Amino acid sequence: MGLSSEAKAFEELVRRGGDPRAAAVSVCVGLGIPTAEAHRRVRDAEPLFADLAPEEEEVLALFLDLSDVFVVDRRLDAREQEIHDLLGRAVGAMGAVRSGLGHSLHRWLRTGELTRSYLSLARGDQVKATGDPSVYWSALVAAGELLAVGQDGGEQESLAQAGAHCRRMAAQHSTAEQSPPEHSAAQQPVEPEE
Repeated sequence: MGLSSEAKAFEELVRRGGDPRAAAVSVCVGLGIPTAEAHRRVRDAEPLFADLAPEEEEVLALFLDLSDVFVVDRRLDAREQEIHDLLGRAVGAMGAVRSGLGHSLHRWLRTGELTRSYLSLARGDQVKATGDPSVYWSALVAAGELLAVGQDGGEQESLAQAGAHCRRMAAQHSTAEQSPPEHSAAQQPVEPEE
């Protein structure tokens, strides 16, 4: 995994002899994160700074990046918030989320990368045995319909393909839930013989 541009800026400041904590706060503030929030994030990441040895700036930058120290939370409008909530509902219905995907989704949802989150969730069938596929796919269908409004170019095509997949999966799981369970011969009621 490569460093984000923010983590690279942090690394460069530290390599130039800057105090790592002050450099992290400076990068956060430069991104528009309020100063008090920047200081809180650096305090929360304190264990990462404790064992910094010379020439480990890149490692620290990576860990700060993975800890979301440099993430700028995006304010969402009402439509975006609805999409965010639907994607959150889908994630909740998965049953389990792989750690790498979970981390990526968490970051993308915080930064307002809703289309990216949607396309990642719509890929394949990620609902685990403990999840609720009906809720998962219906939430993705609704999110996809909201995302498609106002999109153009390559994103529109990707959204259309993902939306079609989600509708097929939603229909498949809706049909599966409505079908009565099949009974084996052993479970069939036995008529008394006369």
